[in-house]
Amino acid sequence: MAAPAKPQTGQKFPMKTTKLPADELALTNKVYISPEDFKILKPTLSTLGEYVLVKDFVFTLGEHKGVAKGLIGLSSVQRRFVLVSLGEQLDVAPFLPSADTNIYIGSFTVEVDYLSKNKKGDEFKTEDIVKVLLREFTNQFFTLEQRFVVDFMGVNLEFRVKGIENVNLNSMLKTEGYEPVSEKATRGIFHGKTQIVIEKAQGSLLKLVGGNQAAPVIFRPKWNFESMGIGGLDKEFSDIFRRAFASRVFPPDIITKLGIKHVKGMLLYGPPGTGKTLMARQIGKMLNGKEPVIVNGPEILNKYVGQSEENIRNLFKAAEIEYKEKAEYSDLHIIIFDEIDAICKQRGSRNDGTGVQDTVVNQLLSKIDGVDALNNILVIGMTNRKDLIDEALLRPGRLEVHMEIGLPDEKGRVQIFNIHTLAMKTHDSLADDVDIPDLAARSKNFSGAEIEGLVKSATSFALNRQIDVLNGVKVKDGDIKVTMADFNRALDEVKPSFGVDDEEFENCIRNGIINYGPAVEKLLETGSAFVEQVKNSTRTPLVSILLEGLVGSGKTALASKIATESGYPYVKLISPEVLIGLSEIGKCSKITKVFEDSYKSPVSCIVVDDLERILDYVRIGPRFSNSILQTLAVLLKREPPKGRRLLIISTCTNRKIIEDLELLETFHRVLTVPLISSPEEFKKVLEELKLVEASELDRLATVFPRGSKIPIKKLIMATEMARQGASVGVVERFYTAVQEFS
Repeated sequence: MAAPAKPQTGQKFPMKTTKLPADELALTNKVYISPEDFKILKPTLSTLGEYVLVKDFVFTLGEHKGVAKGLIGLSSVQRRFVLVSLGEQLDVAPFLPSADTNIYIGSFTVEVDYLSKNKKGDEFKTEDIVKVLLREFTNQFFTLEQRFVVDFMGVNLEFRVKGIENVNLNSMLKTEGYEPVSEKATRGIFHGKTQIVIEKAQGSLLKLVGGNQAAPVIFRPKWNFESMGIGGLDKEFSDIFRRAFASRVFPPDIITKLGIKHVKGMLLYGPPGTGKTLMARQIGKMLNGKEPVIVNGPEILNKYVGQSEENIRNLFKAAEIEYKEKAEYSDLHIIIFDEIDAICKQRGSRNDGTGVQDTVVNQLLSKIDGVDALNNILVIGMTNRKDLIDEALLRPGRLEVHMEIGLPDEKGRVQIFNIHTLAMKTHDSLADDVDIPDLAARSKNFSGAEIEGLVKSATSFALNRQIDVLNGVKVKDGDIKVTMADFNRALDEVKPSFGVDDEEFENCIRNGIINYGPAVEKLLETGSAFVEQVKNSTRTPLVSILLEGLVGSGKTALASKIATESGYPYVKLISPEVLIGLSEIGKCSKITKVFEDSYKSPVSCIVVDDLERILDYVRIGPRFSNSILQTLAVLLKREPPKGRRLLIISTCTNRKIIEDLELLETFHRVLTVPLISSPEEFKKVLEELKLVEASELDRLATVFPRGSKIPIKKLIMATEMARQGASVGVVERFYTAVQEFS
């Protein structure tokens, strides 16, 4: 809408200020002149109302015979905010608003307090105050920051105009209502359709009840996540706002009509380094009012009897005091518990005899959702171990919003890289060849903390270039520039906790994959098909395959090849080697953790190598670990959470054992890894291993025993044995080795 036209003013009349002739006139919010002066000014006043301009403030004009000619009567409140003294000469001019401008007040926010500051304890209904304002001041002109006094039930209340939003006259006359103008106004005419919002003055002792009160403004203007140092958590912040803060934006009377209560607690959980603590701490930067109370979980605990519970009560004391005074209109108090699992473990889970842990949980439950529960608090807990927290604390009414803060996606990683390289860009220390989107694409499954560590590592390479070690440790002249080469070296140095075990898989496929026949090629194609199925299918979030074959047939190498070439951000290997030295329960926990970690990534692959050894199976007895068996039986069949996909590749030597243990049925597909069983396959392997010249391959292929089946690993071993010694006799040594291994 167009900006309001500038009102016109008429002839100026010099007058001196004086007191009002009667105290009750101070309650009318008008200024008064003598009947003689009023008669002179009357023809120059607006038809919309009798308004005059006094030092940039517009007042409604009245006449009273108790005011002498040439004087203008103002109350003490009016003189105070207009900044005039008794006897001071003023220019009084008629104020002529234009009827076609946005001159009528649509929304009117006022702040109220006792006129006499020694008053306290009265309770006033805001609906009744609104009725008095509409009755006494309709058609009067009000200016921003203007103060006026109202007699309300025998008590003088002082009001301050805190906000004005005007409306267009034509839209105001519509029966269905009006449309507010886009910009706030500095003054306007108060009328019967004005929406009135009442706030209690800061520090006032009066109490307001009912509707028409302003909702506490809980958010600071012009904040964004990147300025707060948070990246990749836009959706999480959006969900937190909707669940925890949206209801607090509205006036309490609206929420009362809906019959709901504000969310009083939330739990942020997820892997280490994903930004849980940072998010909770930065929430205070986007909120008005009270600073969040931040406490580390272990700080609550105390060796003295009852002191831990007292520490919990002290956290809520300020909120209790304000809630007694302001009730639903008090400010929001945020209490942040870092590592909340340290003090809120399952009750009864500890046998130390003190019971302190249980009583701390009980005390926290009673403060959040007890008989005298507060509605002006928001408790935020953070943990890496949601499973350790007492269930009673996680139900609705307590820490009811459970927000998983997971690993950032590629878009989020771009934001995080931009945050941590902002200072470099600002000071021209980041080289032009640094490609942030490329770094984000290559840093799959990096947490926010790990990306920060990656940037630090890249910076260390740049700093190291500027150090002259040969001539003593000195700093070379020249600007420090962090280049793409520095980031490439940092990517080799910093590895994500939830990424790919490159070193372990490299050991598994150290000799590469020899495609010696159609059977091997078909296995690789089938594996690639399963990789694409898990990546793209919405109907099969879990696919598990079993590679079975004799010892040395290349099961582990094939599984590792399929897993590493999948391109999945999370690829882990569970092998007997990583479980050595662990107890039975420890092995179960280790296996479970790998599966739980895989659910934190959108798409993952787990290789479970040598099932018999993991199960502690031996023929004598037979004997195996039932705990590990049951753990694997559950995990191999359990579908990942919604939005997550998992490929499981397992290997075994004896299919019959896995079938007898009833584990075979947990796999969607069983693939057999073949042995080398023909001279053609034998020759293909020799060609890949380059044991002899190509011209001798046919002669060497005749060494292969007819009807034999040799595992690829044994053939590689025989080849390496034949390489040892002089070049003469290599065929004979190879023949001997093959005979021994076949």
